Amino acid sequence: MAEAPNYKRIIFNVILGILVLVWSFYILDRGFYMDEAGLLSLYKGIYQGNRMFVDSWGPFQLGGLITYPLFALYYNVLEPILTPLGFGFVIYTRACYQVIRLLIAVYLYYCIRKTKYASNAFVVALTYYAFFVSFKNISYKSMCDFGIILFLCFAARYYDTRNKFYFVLMGLATCLTIMAYPSMIVFPIVLVICMLIMSYRGYELVMPVAIYSVTCFAIGAVVLVYLQLTSGLENILPQLQYLEDSAYKYPAYVRLGMMLLSYVVFFIIAVVPILVMKLFSRFRYVSDHAMQIVLSIYWIVFMIAVIALRPGSVSTSRFIYGCLIIFFWYPFLINNEEKSEYIRIGQYKLPEYDSRHMLKFMFFISALVQMIWAFSTNQEITVPGHMSIYVVLALLMIADEEYAGLKLLKTAVVVLVLFFMGFWVAEGDGGYSDILESRTYVSYGAYQGIALNETDYQMDAVCYDLMTKYISEDDKLFALYGYSNSAYLNTDAIQAAGSPYSRAGIDQNRVLEYWQVNPERTPDYILLDTSNKYYEEYLQGTTAAYINENYTTTVATEGTFILLTR
Repeated sequence: MAEAPNYKRIIFNVILGILVLVWSFYILDRGFYMDEAGLLSLYKGIYQGNRMFVDSWGPFQLGGLITYPLFALYYNVLEPILTPLGFGFVIYTRACYQVIRLLIAVYLYYCIRKTKYASNAFVVALTYYAFFVSFKNISYKSMCDFGIILFLCFAARYYDTRNKFYFVLMGLATCLTIMAYPSMIVFPIVLVICMLIMSYRGYELVMPVAIYSVTCFAIGAVVLVYLQLTSGLENILPQLQYLEDSAYKYPAYVRLGMMLLSYVVFFIIAVVPILVMKLFSRFRYVSDHAMQIVLSIYWIVFMIAVIALRPGSVSTSRFIYGCLIIFFWYPFLINNEEKSEYIRIGQYKLPEYDSRHMLKFMFFISALVQMIWAFSTNQEITVPGHMSIYVVLALLMIADEEYAGLKLLKTAVVVLVLFFMGFWVAEGDGGYSDILESRTYVSYGAYQGIALNETDYQMDAVCYDLMTKYISEDDKLFALYGYSNSAYLNTDAIQAAGSPYSRAGIDQNRVLEYWQVNPERTPDYILLDTSNKYYEEYLQGTTAAYINENYTTTVATEGTFILLTR
C-alpha cells in the first residue's frame, strides 16, 4: 500500500527550497576570495590563446578547456549586454557556478527519488546545493566536485537500472575531474582495479569495466590530439619541469605524513564517544537509537567548541572538521545496522547489489578522493576533507526511520551548511566575514557588480587604474601574485607569468628558467604588490635581483603597487 503524501512536509520543502535558491543568488555579489582571481586568470589565459604546457605551466590549466565555452559566451556575446546592466566578468562566472550546481542538485534529487531513501531526497539535494568548496565560483576544486557527484549519480542509476550506458557517463565524469584536478588521474586506475577484483569474485562487471576504460581512453586521446595540434607534444615535454605547484614548502613525503597524522587525530576524536558507549554497554544495554542520539549531541558540542575556540577566524574549514567526524562514524553506523543474511546450503547465486552497496560505494569514493587530494595539496586537512561531503550526504539519506536517532544530527548539519552558504562570506585569505559587514560595490572592470570590503575595493581600483592607463592588449604582463592577480582580469594583456595561480616569487629560480626557455614570454611590465605576505621572501631571492637589474624604470606607484618596465 502506497504511503500517503505528507503535504505539510512538501509545502515546507517547497518554501525552504525557494528561499534558499533566491537567497543564494541574492548574496552572490558579496565579498571576494584571494584565490578566485588567480584561478579565473589562469582559465582566462587559456581562453586568450595561451598554449597549454608551453605558454602556461600551471598544474590546473586543463580546467581552461572546461571553462572555455563559458568564457567565450561572455566575451563574444554577453559582455556588451551585461556591462550596461552592472554585471562584470567575476559575477558572471559566479552565476554560472551557481546555475551548474543547481542543475546537479536537481539531478541528484531525481537519482535519490529512485531509491529506497526517496523521503530524504530533498534534504540531500538542498545540502549539496548549499555546500561549496572554498568559495562560490568555478575552480579546480569545484569542477572536480561536480565530476565526483555526477559520477556517484550515474553509479546510482546503474545500481537501479543495470544499464551499462551509465558507465560511459561515469567515464565522462571521471575525465571532468581529471581535467579539473590532474592528480585525479589515479582515480580511474584504482577504480578499474577494484572493479576487476569484484568481477573475479562473481560480479558482472567485465563489460562495464571495458566500457568505462574505453570512454576514459577515448577522451584522453582527444585531449592529446588537441595538445598536439595547439602546442605540439614535442614542445610540451621540455616544459613539464615547471608543472609542480611552486607553493609547496615541504617534500611530498613530509606533506603526506603530516596529512595522515591529521587524519589520525580526527579519527581519535571521532572514535572516543563510540568507545565510551561500547564500554558503557557492557554494564547496561544501549540501544542503537540511544547511541545515535549521543553521537548527534557529541557532534553538536564538538562544532560549538571548534567555533567558540577562535570565533574571529570562523570559516567553512570548521564545518569540514565536523564532516570528517561524520566520515569516520559512517562505517560504524552502516555496519552496525547490517541485517543477517541466510544462505541455503547447496544453492549458488552470483553476488547481487543492494542498497547497502551504494552507501558503501559512496564511502569508498570519498575515501579515495580524499587520499588523492591529501597527497597532492599543499594545504591542511580541510582541503581533502571537503570530499567527505559525499559521506555526509549518504548519512543524510539514511537518517530517517531506520536511523531515527540521527535526525538531530541531520538538522544540525543542514543548519550549518545553510549558515555558511547564506551568511558567511569567503573573503581575503579566509577567516570570518559575513554579509552584514560594510562593503562598496564596484562599478567598473571585471569586478563590476561585486561588493568588496575597503581593502579589496582599493586594491582593485588601483589595479584597474594602472591597467587602463598603461597596459595594452599587446603588452606582456607579469603580476607577482596576491591582489595583483586582479590586474590580469582587468586587462587583455598577454600573461607572462607562466601561471598566474602559482606563486612564482617563492620558487626563486622557476620564473627565471621559464623566461629563459620561453624568451618570447619575457614581460614588458611587472606589477608588484608590496603588501603581500610573501613580498619580503620575494625580495631575498633571485627573481627580485633579476627584476631590479633589468626593470629599472618605475612607470607608476599607486597605493602598495609598483609598476615597472625595462
